[in-house]
Amino acid sequence: MEWHAPASNGSRFRAPSRHILACVAVCAFILIVAVADLAHTESRLPDFPSRDCQPDEASCFNAQLSEDQARDRAAEPLQREYDSRAWLYAFAALAVVAVATAWSMRTKPRTQWLRIFTNLGVIGVWVGIGVIVVLVTTDGNALAPPPAPLLMLPVVLLVAAAAGTLVGRSEGWAVQSQSDQIRERVLHIGKLAIHIGTAGEVRRSKMEELARWLATAALGLTTATCVLALIFILAQPACDTGGGPPHWTDPIDAVAAVAAIAGMTAGIGALILRRWIPALISLVGCPVALLLVLVSTCAFS
Repeated sequence: MEWHAPASNGSRFRAPSRHILACVAVCAFILIVAVADLAHTESRLPDFPSRDCQPDEASCFNAQLSEDQARDRAAEPLQREYDSRAWLYAFAALAVVAVATAWSMRTKPRTQWLRIFTNLGVIGVWVGIGVIVVLVTTDGNALAPPPAPLLMLPVVLLVAAAAGTLVGRSEGWAVQSQSDQIRERVLHIGKLAIHIGTAGEVRRSKMEELARWLATAALGLTTATCVLALIFILAQPACDTGGGPPHWTDPIDAVAAVAAIAGMTAGIGALILRRWIPALISLVGCPVALLLVLVSTCAFS
């Protein structure tokens, strides 16, 4: 993502654009909702009075142990429900960042795309630090944020930043002067006019092949995610029956989540290489499929 509009005093600080501010606001809203959801879920746990047990009061320690075990048993289903919703919050945040990145690439010249992915990598590092702090400070709580969706955020951001940087270096997105850009365009038009096979054409053909591969992978993984989600949803009993799903469905939701993450990663790569339709299908289809999986498990009931 991009910071532009340099300050009038000539400093290196650049004011954030409106779509960046909107992205930050939406991500902050998602974070507030997630924290409020965790606090509300924790409030549903049984609340026992604190005991100041003396060393020689064995009955007091036994009663406290029984209360802690009862609280832990009550926390298990609530933790599973919140874990499901945490995946939804994480995918929503990634979708917002993907939209903001795509908008920055659409509104900025190609010579500034490397800076967008550099900023994305910096954001991923800070998010990773924040995630580690959260996991350490909440370790041992009856209800705690699940590590998998939290760690997915910085990993996806850093992978996207690394992929965008590699593509940018191979494509030559480095900032050039106006005269260099004009000369490059004139040379490019001349090469196209006389059909000369150059290293740039070979590079472009490789990038086209990579774009086709990423688009195919994004569509294939999105299809696999939707099929797995459909199988999982059809096998779920109704929420009011109280029964559990068949045991053979246990690994399906995990496989669907992995396929969705891989499909969204491929979709981001396809988005970078301007394969808009496959990228849109993967970045919309995968989160929707996972959302339907969560709904079928009665996570929101």
